[in-house]
This record gives sequence, structure tokens and C-alpha cells, in this order.
Amino acid sequence: MGQDRVLEDIWTGRIRPARGAEAQALSRQLRALVPVHHVLVSAQAGSDRVAVMLDDAELMPALPLGDVLVEELGVDVPYGALVVLRDAGSTNPVSYDAGMILGEILLTLLRTGLFPMERETDALYAMACSYDQLIEASGFRHTALDPTEFRLGLAASLGSYWSGAGVPGADTCGLFDRADFLRRPELLRYLSALDASFAISGPAAVPARLMLAQGGTRGFEDWLQHVGATVSKEIGVSTRISPVQVNNSQRN
Repeated sequence: MGQDRVLEDIWTGRIRPARGAEAQALSRQLRALVPVHHVLVSAQAGSDRVAVMLDDAELMPALPLGDVLVEELGVDVPYGALVVLRDAGSTNPVSYDAGMILGEILLTLLRTGLFPMERETDALYAMACSYDQLIEASGFRHTALDPTEFRLGLAASLGSYWSGAGVPGADTCGLFDRADFLRRPELLRYLSALDASFAISGPAAVPARLMLAQGGTRGFEDWLQHVGATVSKEIGVSTRISPVQVNNSQRN
């Protein structure tokens, strides 16, 4: 969803604060998955089922998204929050949308330039594999997260990126329509053909704790620095991000 479209939809009331039991359940799952403040809003008649933006993304020069949400919708937007837009007409299970949103958050990390371009496939695959294992932990039971639906949502999001389909769930190569997609040998062969630098042998090579949320809820930039250091060490590269890069990435 384009930033100019977001501003128009806020002004015309097509983007509103997300309310109700489903919104509460989704927020609970997102808090367990990602230790970053988030604001969940509902978007009507949007082209994207889910979208993730940073609170300081500029909708117009010197007009950050967070300020607009505070002024127009009266919602609290913590500094460094992720703004999550969910289709108001979504009929997906909550856990499916949580998987899609998590995928979009991981792609947001990539777009900051956190990892060298030639190792982005390794980084994305490693982060996804860690979450694939983490959701089986006892700490997720209180969230009512359905592992199968979550994995299908994650597959839809990452599949649109890796296949080039552009729209989550529009994959036509048949690799991203199963909950066990990360563990399929076919995906490893596909990623190796897609990116000659891809070097991870499979999910077993990725520690489950890689993306474990520790240290309480924080702003996106703080989490970005932590993920950059942890994942870069795991895949054997140096992290490249700086605060200036984070801010600039939101304007592109």
C-alpha cells in the first residue's frame, strides 16, 4: 500500500483502530513473536491483506505516520512502534494473519540493508526457521496461536517475496502452500538456484533460540540492532546497519 494512499485512507476513515476479540488475539500473538511496540489498525478496501510500516515513515514531508495516527485516530503510538495494517474484511484465522504479518516484519528488517545483499536469503531463511521452531514452545500456549495456520501465513508472505509473485498467497510454483514449506528439500533447491550464495543446509542448522524475544518490549531500531548482531553472527557476516540507515530506509 502506497504511503499517499495510507494518508488518504486515514483522512477518509477507511483506516481505523482495530477493535474486538480478533484484534486483541492478534496483538497478543504479535507481542509474543516480536518484542517491538506495535499499533494494530484496520484498513477497509485495501489492496493488501496485511502491511507493516514504521511509525516514522513519512506520509508527506515532515509528516510521520505515527503523528498522523495520534492526531487523526487518537491512538497511542509508542516511539519506534511498528504500525500493522490488517484488512478489515479478512476472513483468515488470526494465526494465519499473524504468520503473514511476521513475514512482512522480517522483510522489513531485510529492506533496511541490515545484511549484505548476497546473504539476505540466508538471513531470511534462518529467521523464518527459528520462528518455525519457537512457536512450538510452551510460552506460546497462552496466545492460542495455531502453529499450522501461522506457518501457512508465513509461507504466503515469504512465498510472495521468494517467488516474485508480489501478492501473499499468489504463489504459483507450489512451494509455499504447505505448513512444512521450510523443511521441504524442494525449497532448499529452489533457494540455491535463486541465490548462489545461499548456504544453509536446512532447518536443523538453525538454532531455535535465534529469534527468541528477550529483554522486554522496545522500539524497532533497538530490536533491529539486536537481530542484526545475532543473525549476522549465526550466518557468518558482519552487520551493516546504522541509525541513519534505519531512518533513510523508511523513506524509500
